[in-house]
Amino acid sequence: MRRVLWALVLALVFWGQPTFAEAKNGIYLPHTTSWPKTNHDWFILTLVLCLFFASLIVFLIGHIIRKEVVPMHKIREEKKLTKDILNGFEHDEFQMYLQFIVDAKTREIASAEALSRWQNPEKGLLGPGQYIKNMEAAGLISRHDFAMFENACRRLEAWDGTQYDNLSISCNFTRITLSEENFIDKLKNISDNYHFDKSKLAIEITEDAMEKNRETAMQNVRKCKELGFRIYLDDLGSGYTSLANLCDYPIDVVKIDRDILLKATTQRGKALLSGIIALAHSLNIEVVCEGVETEEQNALVTSSDCDYIQGWYYAKALSLEECKFFMAQYAK
Repeated sequence: MRRVLWALVLALVFWGQPTFAEAKNGIYLPHTTSWPKTNHDWFILTLVLCLFFASLIVFLIGHIIRKEVVPMHKIREEKKLTKDILNGFEHDEFQMYLQFIVDAKTREIASAEALSRWQNPEKGLLGPGQYIKNMEAAGLISRHDFAMFENACRRLEAWDGTQYDNLSISCNFTRITLSEENFIDKLKNISDNYHFDKSKLAIEITEDAMEKNRETAMQNVRKCKELGFRIYLDDLGSGYTSLANLCDYPIDVVKIDRDILLKATTQRGKALLSGIIALAHSLNIEVVCEGVETEEQNALVTSSDCDYIQGWYYAKALSLEECKFFMAQYAK
């Protein structure tokens, strides 16, 4: 019995972590009236059934725990990523890339969307899908959003008075940042440090951004408009809000979600795309069609009376150095 106990007390590996088990033993003496020795088979059967149900309960509990408990190695990875993000802020590793948007009629470059990229010293260039959620969980997303905003202000100041001073930049803000009480104060403090036409900078918000702290978000959007910034509504059609937001918010431009474009391969899908564009125009709102990648999609959005086109068909996201070369070549 002592050997059995020592074997069970040995360290076990439980989902990658060291765990210890403790065993206890005892002797059951059945009551002679309830469990006569001549009927010991029933007693053995009862023990087997008890062992079976105990094992079943342990299995079910373990199955639930496996779903709920985050493995320690993932927790360590997230902590390291958060530490790397903080280091990234300190060393200016988060860079602003631009994806240009063209006029659907003239095909000239009209504006650009500011997109975030992380030049990670260990992993190379990372897209936002690899770190934005971690920033949100760590409470760092606001710092990131305003860093990208300042980069956009700096770029517009650099373009001011040059051949590119007619271009505008749209800058994304997450719902968490947009719902902050001091959002406008931060926005104004940063933008006042740079000299450029505020109407050349658009505050781009997603539909779901207007559903978190709705009243605060609405006030912040309206104050942005009062400061001279334009307002873009991104991902229209992604399903978060009602079309009533087009009336409630001072929106200048809507960007139609790529899913709407992908569904426009059928007659009903084309009717939906044209209907959304017509609705926006009736409200004096301009329209950008996102995700245009093929000649067929380009022809479709052009025939649907879209105002602007964004997508890899014209330009991918480019670093600032690549932008200089692209704009010079595109002008030719």
